[in-house]
Formats: sequence, C-alpha cells, structure tokens
Amino acid sequence: MHLTVKKYFFLLPIAFITLHAFLMNGYYYEHRQLTTGTYLSSLFGKIDPSLYKNSIYVQAVNRTNLRVSLFYDIAPIISRYFDFETFALIQAVVSLFFVLAGIFALSKTLFNSPSAGYMATLLYTAALDKWIIGSPAPYLNFFHHGLPYTYPLVIWSMVFFFGQRYVISLLLAGLSWNFHPMTTAFLLFIYCFYIIIRWQQFNTAIILKGVLIFIISASPALIESLQYLGYRYESGHLWLTGVRWTLWFTNFPFAYINIVALRSALFFLLFVSTLFALPVASRKKVIIVTAAIVVMCLTGTIWAHMYPIPFIIKLSLWRSTFFYAIFAIVVLGYILSILLEKDLTKRFLAINTAIIITGYLGAFKLYYLPLFIVFLLFSLYETHFKGNSKTLKRMLPLLFFSCLTILVVYQIYNNKGTLSLILFPVLTLLFLIVYHVIERYSHNARGLHYPVAAFLIFIFLFDFFVLYQKGGPEIYYHGRIKGETDPWAEIQLYAKAHSAKDDLFIVPPYMNDFTTYSKRAVLGDWAEGSTLIYLDKRFTEEWFARMRDLRCKPYTWFNEYNDLTTEEIRNAAKKYKAKFVITQKPKTFELRKLFENSQFILYEAENTAVPP
Repeated sequence: MHLTVKKYFFLLPIAFITLHAFLMNGYYYEHRQLTTGTYLSSLFGKIDPSLYKNSIYVQAVNRTNLRVSLFYDIAPIISRYFDFETFALIQAVVSLFFVLAGIFALSKTLFNSPSAGYMATLLYTAALDKWIIGSPAPYLNFFHHGLPYTYPLVIWSMVFFFGQRYVISLLLAGLSWNFHPMTTAFLLFIYCFYIIIRWQQFNTAIILKGVLIFIISASPALIESLQYLGYRYESGHLWLTGVRWTLWFTNFPFAYINIVALRSALFFLLFVSTLFALPVASRKKVIIVTAAIVVMCLTGTIWAHMYPIPFIIKLSLWRSTFFYAIFAIVVLGYILSILLEKDLTKRFLAINTAIIITGYLGAFKLYYLPLFIVFLLFSLYETHFKGNSKTLKRMLPLLFFSCLTILVVYQIYNNKGTLSLILFPVLTLLFLIVYHVIERYSHNARGLHYPVAAFLIFIFLFDFFVLYQKGGPEIYYHGRIKGETDPWAEIQLYAKAHSAKDDLFIVPPYMNDFTTYSKRAVLGDWAEGSTLIYLDKRFTEEWFARMRDLRCKPYTWFNEYNDLTTEEIRNAAKKYKAKFVITQKPKTFELRKLFENSQFILYEAENTAVPP
C-alpha cells in the first residue's frame, strides 16, 4: 500500500500545477488571435443545420467534408446533454491535467528525474507559442479538431515509445488520429525517422505489430481521411495569395522578420546550447527528434516558400514545431532542475529564467533573456573552464547581479518598470535565503517531500502575487470575464435576439468569432479566409470577392474596412443581402443604430441614419 501511494504521489503536485496553469494562463472559449472561432461555427452548424445557411464558410466545410475528427462527429450528442461551453471548460481542465502528467512522465522517462518533470510542467504555458515559429499553439487551441484529446494522446504515446513499449505507443497514436490526423501524422514521421536512425533496436515483428494496432485504433477516422484526400481540389495563384495572406504564420516562416523571429531564435539558442549538459543517451534521443522536426520544417520551407507545391503547403509542416515545444520544455526543465540543486545564485537564475519563459511577469522584457542564457551556460559548463574556474565561480554571483541591476535600472529609467520588477526578484531572493538556511540546519530538508513542499509554497505565493496584480484570473465563461461582460459577446447576444437565423452580418474582417454567441453568418473575416488552404476553389473566389468589396487587400491586416464610406458599405450590404453592419469604435457609418456598447456599434444596413 505504501509503495502504491508513493508511486502515484506525483499526481497530487500535477493536480496542483494544473490548477496553477489554469488560473495563471486563463481560459477562453476560443482565442481571437487564432482561428478557433471558425471551428465552433462549423460545430454549431452540424448540431443545428438550420444555422449558417448563408455562411459561405460553413457551407464549404460541409461541401468538402473538411472536419475529419471524431470529436466533430460526437459534438451533436454532447450538446444534447450538456451546456456546450461548460463542457468545453471542463474538457480543457481535464485535458490540461493529462497533458501535464504526460510531460512529467516523458521527462521522467528521458531523465529519470521527478524534479525535472515538475519544472517542465511549469514551463507549459500560453506564452510558449510566442517562443516558437510555426504557431504550434501547444496551450491555446482547445477546439481545433478535438486537440484536447489529441495532445494528451500524442504526449503519452511518446512516453511509451521512448519507454520501448511500442504497441501501446502506436495504440495511443491511432486513437489520436481520430481526433486530429495532422498532428498525429507529424508524430508518425518522427517515429519513422527515429526507427530509421536506430534500426538495430527494432525488428520486423515489432514494426508490423505496431502498424496493425495503429490501423485498428485509427480506423474510425481513416475512412474519413481517405474520403477527404479523394476530394478534388483546385489551387492556383488566387489560392496561393490567400494562403500567403492569411496563413503566413504556419507556412511561410521567412515572413517572421520581426520580434517573433528574435524571440524564437533566442529560445532555440537556449535549447540547443543546453543539449550538451544532458545525459548522453537522452541527448541522442532528443537530437534525433529535433532532426526529424527540422526535416519537416525545411521541407515546408522549400516546397512552400521557395517552390510552392499545394500538397506540401496543405500539410502545414511548420506546425510540427508543437513537438519541438514539448521536447524543449522537457530539456529546459531538466537543466533548470539541475541548477535548483546548486547554490543560491544558480537557483535564483533558474527561477528567473523559468519566469521569463512562462511570460507570467510582463515586466521582464526580452533583453533579460540573453543575460540569463549567458550566465546559465556559465553555470552549466563552469567545470569545463580550466585554470580560472575557481575565480569564475567566485565572480559569477557578483557579475550576474551587477548585470541584472544595470538592466533593471535601465528599464525603470525608461519608464518601463513596474513594482513587480523590483518586488519579485527581492522576494524570490528572500525566499531562497530562508530555504537555504532551513536546508542547511534541518535534517528533514533532505527528505523527498520537503523540497516538493517548498516548491509548491513558492508557486502559491507567486500565483497570489501575479493574480493580485492582474485583478484575478482571466477565465472567459458565457461572455463574461473577471465579472464583466465582454463587449464583443454582448453585441453578439443582442444580434442573436434581434435577428433571424438566416440574416447575414457584415463585421470588421480583422475580428473573428462573431458567430460564436450570435449564431449568425458573417459576410467574411480573416479567420474564415485562412481555411481556404483546405477548401475548394469556389470558396476561395467567393471569399476574395467579398474582401474586395470590403476594400481589404492582400498582405494587409484587413484594417481597410475602417476606411469604407457609408455608401460603400450600403452597396456591399445590398449586393450580398446583408441586413446588419457592425463597426468597432471610433469607426462609424451614417446608418441607423440599433445597439451600441463601449466598443462596438450595430447598424441596420438597409436604412439611412436619422438626421441629427
């Protein structure tokens, strides 16, 4: 009994970290910087076919059988018995728990270090998407083709694969295929690449058994996948223009000539430079997986950006960086856990490096990361410096805190500092000093649970500190967040109550997810346009025609909508039989206002404004 409890003890800290992650990262029904709102509209259209009859997007999804996912098929059944938004929230929390448990298990499989596993789970945050090119969205997508089911399945599949339990691994991969074939295909390529490199570890019987179990477990969605691949698609210059315009972040990495590229490069440098500190056996596995992901990304770059091939573009190979994200935090979790076992300065360095990666403290700007990288590498490889290693060891704390002080003073001088910029490092240092004293003079501090307890106490205090500053967790539920109604949800609910199911709305194209609460079709937005990569020629032509009538031009961010005149918007409404128009303040039209709130105005398209 005691051994059983000890074996599953890790689940308690994982449950605590799940709560921590949920509160600190917040929760949104869909994320407006992504395209998750479009997935909800197609789901709702399947649940109630009378909705979105005038949506060219939803009708194109139905026409092309795009949604290859078991979750998409069972969603109508779920909606009969549960409030869909409540189900989504519970689903997100449960999925998050199994993802974090999988990251912990993967770390333990690779490094046999529980502390490394706990640290890795803490690095799994919404900010991770900002450190990696390809928009892998490891935390943000909770409605993309059933990803709440796919993410835990593929991570646990890797746990068993690297634990040499290949049949279970391929069983889980097959189940994952039923919810998101694309992500699973990336995983299968990694496995194939790994098997080729390490062919001597495998035999034909194991491979055939794995293939068979995969086919059986993936069979519910395999037929749908083949049907989708059998659909005849047309692509051309207009299609490629649309992909470049709306999906550059997943298919055209050379477009990242901005701060995102710099952030990604620094994170990759941190990841690669720490590989040499890994145990040899683990390092080889990580390098092989990384090489497989690099091959996919290079293929996606050459045959999408340089020599465009539609089939390769449709694969969105840069999204395979999801697996890079998982392995990166597992590796960094191990590295930071090593530093946490050393002296006070290295513990302080490890904690602050973790904080800047998680993105919880906005006060830590990007220019702190190079400082942390340099001193982190010094700390890891100090034994390799001959001759002056003792001097370097003595000087390291002074150099680190001097450089950190200079950056903090610079930031405050430029009026970019906040109270947290000073308070957090000071309070962290005090906490570490207290822990160091207790650790030195208490015999109990050497036990297994004592460091975990201190670890959890620190997280609790840190969460309280951050959430107090933010005014509470950002949990979006039924159009409300932090006790207030979201203006975008408010105008959707009004639109639903004062329109018919078949009514068409013109909304700012740079917004998305209007369909979520309104349950009404829109003339078009950027998120719907981004799906033309998988839809047919008819949708591409119709969407571009509508964007032209809204004055939105390729390779812009759709802001031309706010330059439209009242006559132009009235003509567009008449052409497409749209009854309602929405603007985001301060943009206005000389049309009759039906409703307005702090951010948006709803107009009736067919009537002119009442003279003042």
